[in-house]
Amino acid sequence: MLKDKFGFNFWPSFTDLMLSFVLVVLIILFVVAKMMAAGSENLDKARQSQQQIQTEIEQSIGSQYRVKIFSDRDYEDLNKIIQQYPADIYIIDKLDRQTIMFSDKVLFDSGESDIKQQGYEILNKVGPIIGRNLDHIGEIQVQGHADITFEDDFNLSLAAARAVAVYKFLQVNVGVDPSRHLMSATSFGKYKPVGREAGQEYDYNALSAANSTSEMRARNRRIEIVLFYKNAGQQGQR
Repeated sequence: MLKDKFGFNFWPSFTDLMLSFVLVVLIILFVVAKMMAAGSENLDKARQSQQQIQTEIEQSIGSQYRVKIFSDRDYEDLNKIIQQYPADIYIIDKLDRQTIMFSDKVLFDSGESDIKQQGYEILNKVGPIIGRNLDHIGEIQVQGHADITFEDDFNLSLAAARAVAVYKFLQVNVGVDPSRHLMSATSFGKYKPVGREAGQEYDYNALSAANSTSEMRARNRRIEIVLFYKNAGQQGQR
């Protein structure tokens, strides 16, 4: 017998097994609780940063331009809420991101890709606000959008050139270093009208319907600066 040969009982008792199992469960629960706490803290920091950006933008340009702020919890149809609340700049909060949407002709003249004087005045106020919140921002996407009025190549190129112009402004004038803070310039051309989300079933009929009036086409001609907030593991990295 193992006990007689070695002087002890080799096989652990049922009580020992249960204690080991309980200990493992407690360790797992502790780790999960810490992860949830870190995630909650990160979410709070993201919301604080979103609120700070909203407040500073309203204070800096709200007296000159119409600024409308809402979250994705406030609406089901983005087009309807924009139609209901016309503005020059929309700030849309989601759980992990914040979109600053510049409406038609706020930054650029029709058909142009050079930022106009009014656009510089706006970006000179909005850009530094973003720059002061880089600690909590993991990625910046500058997205160019167009309507369906012209040929695909023209729309794609114009939206791309406008996105690059805003990208360069953030890089040169604000000092956002893409080697440290991930930033991109993207053109969707005419293919992402207001309200279209990734993964949504879509076709050309839906695209045409989203551009069926002059007001809808104007809403689709826009620049968006999308701020993606850091996850828990990225917080505090610069």
